[in-house]
Amino acid sequence: MGSEDEEIIRILIDATNREILTVLNESHRGLSVTELAEHLASADEQELERTIVSLHHEYLPRLDEVGLVAYDHDENTVTTGRRSADDADWMDVEALDELLSQFETGRRPDERTVGRLEGREAVYDYCRELADRADDELFLIYASDELLDEACVPHAENAIDRDVELHAGTKNDAAREFFRERLPEATIWEPQMDWMYERANYPKVSRLIVADRETVVVGLWDEDATGSRTEVAMIGEGQTNPLVVLTRELLGPRLDHLDYQSDEFLGSLPFET
Repeated sequence: MGSEDEEIIRILIDATNREILTVLNESHRGLSVTELAEHLASADEQELERTIVSLHHEYLPRLDEVGLVAYDHDENTVTTGRRSADDADWMDVEALDELLSQFETGRRPDERTVGRLEGREAVYDYCRELADRADDELFLIYASDELLDEACVPHAENAIDRDVELHAGTKNDAAREFFRERLPEATIWEPQMDWMYERANYPKVSRLIVADRETVVVGLWDEDATGSRTEVAMIGEGQTNPLVVLTRELLGPRLDHLDYQSDEFLGSLPFET
């Protein structure tokens, strides 16, 4: 499988990208970015504006780069690209799952396996997808503000709009301020997990994300002899996945250390014992 085909699969894991192609296929003509956003978002004016911004800066440039759409940034129009979704069955979810199984890193592990992602962008992509498919809660811990990214905010906002409870934890002042300003409806707290913050040597935990208590992403910093750092991540999905079980065991008892918080605050956090 070529690198472009691999990139297409990574892009089409995202449900929004698949929906964009479906809308274009069904329209039988080019659309303005605003028209496309109206198909994807609700009638709420703020959500529509966020969707337009996300299309401009995130979704359409990537889809255009691999030829799935033709995006004219100056004219703000989108048409179908040189690649046909029908030709390669890109919209067939079962076909996507079959192709994903060929990746060495494993983007969608089953409950028996722990997958691996290489590079910050791959971790971003997976975490954004995770936010898009969360049903009940998203639980985030960031070791610093280094990995916080504005492009992730619309995914978190959309989750909150779907009544997903979002808990964002960090000891970093700048990161807490970021969450307070960008996601005021989230619960912001200060973790007491020393195993995340007090290691002197690499690898260090960069971020930890849990969705619906059954999908886990643990990011790690991998530093080489020259001091260059790369983020890698372990991912696990399913109630009986080893990484999920281990994370739940580690988090549960340590949340009891938030004894300076109110009973109401503790009662709203996941993993309570």
